[in-house]
Amino acid sequence: MKILLVNPPILIDRSRRQIEAVIENLFYNSPPLGLAYIAAVLEKEGHDVAIIDAAVEKLSLDQAADRAASFAPGVLGLTSTTNLFDCAVALGKRLKERLGDVPLLLGGPHVSVNPEHALSHACFDVGVLGEGERTMAEAAAALSAGRGLEGVSGLVLRRNGGLVPTPFREPIQNLDELPFPARHLLPMRLYRPQPNDQYLLPKVSMIAGRGCPYSCIFCDKSVFNGPYRSFSAGYIVSEMEHLIKAYGARDIAFLDSIFTISAARVEGIIDEMKRRGVRVAWTCTARANVVTEELLRKMKEAGCWRIRLGIESGNDSVLKFIRKGITTQQVRDAARWANALGIQTKGFFMIGHLIDTRQTVEETIRFARSLPLKDITVQINTPMHKTPQWEISKEHGRFLSVAYKDFSYWQPVFIPNGLTKEYLLEAHGRFYRSFYMRPITAWRHLCHLRHAYNVFKYPRAFRLLRHLFFRQRGGRRQISVTGSRGQTPRRQTPVGQEARGD
Repeated sequence: MKILLVNPPILIDRSRRQIEAVIENLFYNSPPLGLAYIAAVLEKEGHDVAIIDAAVEKLSLDQAADRAASFAPGVLGLTSTTNLFDCAVALGKRLKERLGDVPLLLGGPHVSVNPEHALSHACFDVGVLGEGERTMAEAAAALSAGRGLEGVSGLVLRRNGGLVPTPFREPIQNLDELPFPARHLLPMRLYRPQPNDQYLLPKVSMIAGRGCPYSCIFCDKSVFNGPYRSFSAGYIVSEMEHLIKAYGARDIAFLDSIFTISAARVEGIIDEMKRRGVRVAWTCTARANVVTEELLRKMKEAGCWRIRLGIESGNDSVLKFIRKGITTQQVRDAARWANALGIQTKGFFMIGHLIDTRQTVEETIRFARSLPLKDITVQINTPMHKTPQWEISKEHGRFLSVAYKDFSYWQPVFIPNGLTKEYLLEAHGRFYRSFYMRPITAWRHLCHLRHAYNVFKYPRAFRLLRHLFFRQRGGRRQISVTGSRGQTPRRQTPVGQEARGD
């Protein structure tokens, strides 16, 4: 069959205009590897597959629909996160107008977590729940043979005016059975790292494992990605070699929620890299309670130049409440060891936790400034559907909006008791300003200018920082002259959304 997989365009309307700079840096820096894995499996089954990443190509609805129609697919697959679901609906309607009876299957995080809401939109014929590789392959085989989809596990079907789920599909246990993602179907030249994560070019991303064994209450990984599983060290290093040979990769970003799941796992990958003589720069996400000085030294020797730490809060009581499984002392140790070894460290923070107060937010800002971090990302806590904190959120505050398109993680949607929207916006901007507008931060960046082209990344970075420094409210720029700060983590991705870059 001819199968078309689509990542919908990002529609910038008034509700998203204020975070357009954030979207440009966070959603265009890495390919949609979830679609690329599905495409690779379908190609292996003999299907003619194409991918349209309408987001990175910045296509309009009409342009995306025209491209889809020109491919003349027999099956359409769309993916969507929760906060961009309105974009998927808009494209879904346009595709139905153009392609009529072509089956339109919706996958991705939002339908996996909330199939009732997702399929309340008539443009979607079928929902694909959880990991889509085997489900899409079996669905394509059934459709090409003229059979119904009732025998395919992992779907939600429309029957008799209602929704009927097929049997649950277990997550893939042996990830090595999967082919490498079909990156050749994507416009790889368009993906570019965030400015402060640019080291050597080309930089290419990959995934070395799925799921997460931890139980942070704000995270949806347990809902969408299932239990933790890892590709083998041999598979991982083979894919690294493939990226170097096929795409000229000089820098590889591991997008796993946690790369340093254990010292033994990381050391196994490093040993395999050494055995094969693979030399390439790379970055990963690390946990403060797992890394040691010795492990970081081995990572550095193997080419790791940057780690991302999910820190979330500078208050130990908050960390315990959100079930982060780390302490502020472990964070201090990890950041100190990495800095001493010359590994750049980026911290992910979050303000607006369910039990956050002004005191704990300010404590988090001070904590971030006290660490030898080169960069930070700060998000505003947003309780997502079916995450652990969703179930208890109303006990700790109120929602300003229940519209999914407002769940951006960069604008307040949930306000904890004792805080206000105005304070969260002001603290968020002040967090960034108080961290970056310091001589020590400028010095850390100057010390890591290794190549001439690194200089040209900063104009793009300044556009993003200008937005983050001066948060807007009601169309007026809000600038605080009081001294305070705030933090946030990238770990809170839009429901089930795979991490896309650093």
